[in-house]
Amino acid sequence: MAHVHLRVLFPRNRNRTGVLRVEQDGRIIAEFAALGRGNRGQGDTSLLNEGNTPTGIYTATGLESAAGRDLKKYGPWGAVRLKPVGGQALLAERIGHRSGLLIHGGSLGSTGYWRGEGALRATHGCIRLSNEDIRRLKQIFEDASLGKDKCAAPTVTVSVEEH
Repeated sequence: MAHVHLRVLFPRNRNRTGVLRVEQDGRIIAEFAALGRGNRGQGDTSLLNEGNTPTGIYTATGLESAAGRDLKKYGPWGAVRLKPVGGQALLAERIGHRSGLLIHGGSLGSTGYWRGEGALRATHGCIRLSNEDIRRLKQIFEDASLGKDKCAAPTVTVSVEEH
């Protein structure tokens, strides 16, 4: 069974774009620009509701359909649901009552606060990829059986770090 690991590296200044690396069985197979900034302003807001994406360890519990979601906010390719299991991510869930974190796409938006210094628009604490990149990530997951046959689903872990 394949092991897929998503290593997300964000700069301390969350106005800047980071990178999401897809590793399968220890090999980097893809990299995507990613933004982990919420809408709570500057500084460490990760324990606050709608703050920056908390660092730590997550498991990806599966792919979710785009059906019923606002396509401008989430994009047409669905989302990856994240479950906190360690680090600040777990603290944010337990202390800050943070829940519902996803990796998803969505429209890029205009310049200014919601866009920051890159092309990706901020979220309410999720990890945003471009629509094209979330489509490619979904394809990688499907190729590794996640979303096709739950019995053959790979183990997917996600680590979010600042550098």
